[in-house]
Amino acid sequence: MILHKSKYVEISYEQENSLIVQRFLLESEKMTKDEFKNEMNKFVEMCEKHKPERELANLLDMKYVIVPDVQEWMNTEIFPRYENIIKRMAFLVPSELFPSVSVEQTMNEEVGQKFTQKYFDNEKDARNWLFE
Repeated sequence: MILHKSKYVEISYEQENSLIVQRFLLESEKMTKDEFKNEMNKFVEMCEKHKPERELANLLDMKYVIVPDVQEWMNTEIFPRYENIIKRMAFLVPSELFPSVSVEQTMNEEVGQKFTQKYFDNEKDARNWLFE
């Protein structure tokens, strides 16, 4: 079931799998910092409401680069809100270097490290790992 869709992100929830899927769209390249923060706040609100145990972050089409001050904001404002909800996170990462690096840097922040996480280049492997 689709919980939220904008021109930048689609968030869906698979209740039977306790899985929330956050898929960034190609338009994410045009996102501003504030729009990114709004999308992340919306995502966390969905996590707080539905309490999924697993997250699949599909970043294959993500073109937004998370700059250092936004990485820090994620660590202090976003991750603490759902660190006790999500048990496992799988990331489908793009081949482009900079968006992938910015996501990994964000997840390597102090609170981001508390999540059990792994990076994949295909959804089948990511889902298999999430449910093992």
